[in-house]
Amino acid sequence: MENQHQEEISLEDIRKQINEQSFLGKFILQDVDDKTQIIPFVCIIYNNKYPGFYFESIYNHFIRFSNKVRSSLWLSYNDQPIQWHLPFFVQIDKINEEVEIIVHFKKRPENVLPISENIQVDIKNRYFWNLKQACMIRYGHKWEKQIFQTITIEQQYKMFQNYSDHNYRPQFYEFFDKIWDLNTLKKEQQISIPIRIFIDGNMIQRSHVLKDVKETLLNIIQPIFEDSLNYNELNINVLGLQINLDFPVRLLVSTFINPDGFCYIIIK
Repeated sequence: MENQHQEEISLEDIRKQINEQSFLGKFILQDVDDKTQIIPFVCIIYNNKYPGFYFESIYNHFIRFSNKVRSSLWLSYNDQPIQWHLPFFVQIDKINEEVEIIVHFKKRPENVLPISENIQVDIKNRYFWNLKQACMIRYGHKWEKQIFQTITIEQQYKMFQNYSDHNYRPQFYEFFDKIWDLNTLKKEQQISIPIRIFIDGNMIQRSHVLKDVKETLLNIIQPIFEDSLNYNELNINVLGLQINLDFPVRLLVSTFINPDGFCYIIIK
């Protein structure tokens, strides 16, 4: 995405572009003897949603072909397990394509987050855990005041439900923007940005303190990896959109924050 073009479009347009990124998910059951009678489950997958939001639909489609318990269900893509609590764009780098995802009912890998019989509660708890961590990074010891004195508990749950339902306007961002107080970006002060960087299957969670309005994405990445990366050959996307190393951090924090509060940077 060209920086100049990015500056010309509105925040609402950017968010809509990010939120509407999707692919056609074709879920195929793997661990059965006779696959000829099993119809794949097909649906539109939005890249910024947790896979856990789709659990009920996947399970209800395939349970007729398996007698396994709900907690045994897990997914994989390209032989790699899919985590229920990480956005799809972190795990599958596809947009506007058909993507085959394998459904398993046995031998769940140890590195896949276990789920209970009520995965929606698990995912809701994980969402608020992520939001809490992001707020702690952004506001330090004042994080509880920022959340609980800014929006009510009912409004927080409404945010989660809107995220789950893929219904962002108008209430979601009304509450979301109150938490993140984007007006502070107009002031000359330091801002801590909650960052999650994914590289080679690993996650690095950091706080980047924005000290200068001229800082770019390179100012985030280079202090972490120093000379271990070839910066001229990196393929970087944030929330599913490809960006360059000279992308302004100030624009990044004002537009590219996932609904759970983190800025996700994927390096390939």
